[in-house]
Amino acid sequence: MTELEEFELYDNKIKVIENLENLTNLKNLDISYNLIKKVEGLETLVNLKKLYLVENKLKIVMEIYFSKLILFTMILDRRS
Repeated sequence: MTELEEFELYDNKIKVIENLENLTNLKNLDISYNLIKKVEGLETLVNLKKLYLVENKLKIVMEIYFSKLILFTMILDRRS
């Protein structure tokens, strides 16, 4: 599963982003329509280019986790 480049976890009632640390080749991650309040646990996803976070319960987007990432697109709202 470490070769996975796209992962869709939307609409699963996920509250915490976890257990993704081995997906280092991941380029697109869709965790929209969940119950996520805080973006964290993505620091090892160094190839991540698109992160979909539409319709979550976001309060905090941890900047430190994105300091090493070259994230091209972060979609927080369905109008993006």
